[in-house]
Amino acid sequence: MTDTVTRLHGDQLTLAYGSKTIAESLSVAIPDGHFTAIIGPNGCGKSTLLRTLSRLMTPTHGQVYLDGEQIQRYASKEVAKRIGLLAQNATTPGDITVQELVARGRYPHQPLFTRWRQEDEQAVSRAMQATRITDLAGQNVDTLSGGQRQRAWIAMVLAQETAIMLLDEPTTWLDISHQIELLELLSELNREKGYTLAAVLHDLNQACRYATHLIALREGKIVAEGAPKEIVSAELIEKIYGMKCVIIDDPVAGTPLVVPLGRRSARG
Repeated sequence: MTDTVTRLHGDQLTLAYGSKTIAESLSVAIPDGHFTAIIGPNGCGKSTLLRTLSRLMTPTHGQVYLDGEQIQRYASKEVAKRIGLLAQNATTPGDITVQELVARGRYPHQPLFTRWRQEDEQAVSRAMQATRITDLAGQNVDTLSGGQRQRAWIAMVLAQETAIMLLDEPTTWLDISHQIELLELLSELNREKGYTLAAVLHDLNQACRYATHLIALREGKIVAEGAPKEIVSAELIEKIYGMKCVIIDDPVAGTPLVVPLGRRSARG
């Protein structure tokens, strides 16, 4: 684990599904104020790690710490006041409008037997404005495009008014234009609004362009972490994915661009 200032970190984590161990003695920190992308091959523990950091899963050994306390010691509502989570393949709860979905993000802040308050209304309004879906407020979520639906889910997380957001494969099933649109929104929330973000991403070049910090996993271990320009190399990509490549500068963003050689090119 790095010495970076962090509100959320895991210490000596052992992660497992039943009898299958995914990671052992894994220590990881989500640096405050950064957009962190967790990368690595399928089955390396990316989503398992994110689910553990959000308290959806409990580590077999080790502890997750949030604001200096073991996360398991917090009540669920208290965790939800501090961490917003967009789970993989989130499903819409029945026949519901966009505004109703976003309003569900206010649940952690509402005392028992308390009616809808002006502060709740304002939080929902701000969240929809930030994700640019205000004009969709009355529309049924099931009628939205994939990109619009992801924006609605992110607005619900924003309505929680947490400073930390965790996103498990947020671009899955989106076409390329909606992927870019979503990642630009997340980057904007990080740069301009100060959110600490951590997302599992599969596209290396998107991770390099939009994230400010990478955590590279292989077989449940951190192989490298840091700013994309500092750690992404042909050697690292081959170590993680077993793929030969060259790294060039992205002509638009100036960030590392991974160009696979392929079998024929790799043979020369």
